Amino acid sequence: MKISLVVGSHRKNSQSLKVANFLSKLLSIEGWDSEIYDLGLGQLPLWEPSAWEKESDLKKLWIEFSRGLSDSDGYIFLSPEYNGMASPALKNFFLYLSGTDVSHKPALIVTVSSGMGGSYPNAELRISSFKNTRMVYIPDHVIVRHVETLLNSDNPESKDDEWIRGRLSYSTIMLLEYAKALVSVRQSGKINLKSYPFGM
Repeated sequence: MKISLVVGSHRKNSQSLKVANFLSKLLSIEGWDSEIYDLGLGQLPLWEPSAWEKESDLKKLWIEFSRGLSDSDGYIFLSPEYNGMASPALKNFFLYLSGTDVSHKPALIVTVSSGMGGSYPNAELRISSFKNTRMVYIPDHVIVRHVETLLNSDNPESKDDEWIRGRLSYSTIMLLEYAKALVSVRQSGKINLKSYPFGM
């Protein structure tokens, strides 16, 4: 089984990517495959309506960019807090998604802050990004505060570092349990995205 991690920072080699790499190692320890989609590489242009057209260049680009995404059993979305909001790159990513990509699969939100912030992206993503994607956000989320001081080596360098590693591990394990449980929902034959492709 596989988890996809989507890194929403606009920066290359970002702190959010550092957290994603740590989570990828945790997933490997638990025996799961993972794939990281780093939006900081700038491969995904600003969404516009031609992305809905089957033969458009933008649609083709999305199909290539998102290869393997729909095969995942769950997702981790990592967002820095930019001016009290989720990152524009991550919001742009959600515009490309459809229900057939990620529907009825669990997702964990991990937000990243260089200071004491990080709560607003979690609230923003929970409010809006599930409607048409039909993703199931698990109750847990993680805020990695003072991220520059954390996850910088193989072993914890402080009590805060040790604590956040434990929290990330716990929340990741919970995501995996939801991923296993929601397989039966997708196999139930009750999902009808053809008649009801959009949330209300």
